[in-house]
Amino acid sequence: MNKTNEKTNNEVKDKVKDFINPPAIHISAKVSVFEACKRMQKHQVGSILVTEGSHFVGIFTEADLLNKVVAKNEYPDEIPVFKVMTSKLVYINSESTMIAAFLKMQTNNIRHLVVKEDECVAGVLSIKDVAKFYVHKFSEA
Repeated sequence: MNKTNEKTNNEVKDKVKDFINPPAIHISAKVSVFEACKRMQKHQVGSILVTEGSHFVGIFTEADLLNKVVAKNEYPDEIPVFKVMTSKLVYINSESTMIAAFLKMQTNNIRHLVVKEDECVAGVLSIKDVAKFYVHKFSEA
């Protein structure tokens, strides 16, 4: 194999789509924070998208749990997730680069981006995914 082919085969993937695990995990806005946390634990994720019908209306994250539930001594099984979710969703296209995703996270001071592919929600990119990208990128150098 020549060096050109070798570089292509070992090239570090840098698209957002290469670092998400579709489908997007979501939960109804009416369920309790406790149920949302159980679903997040089951899927080993730090966030879950929130829906009303077929529409995405927010995202519930570990930070929401800490700052809006635990720190206020609320009971997770008594609060519907829509009362403590983050309603502003920040999107990125699946074809965007991981560097663009990282910059968008930094600019918006967030740790989760909603990924769209062909105008449909494909998944969520987390800051952990960005860290994996950089570890892989620099371990190949």
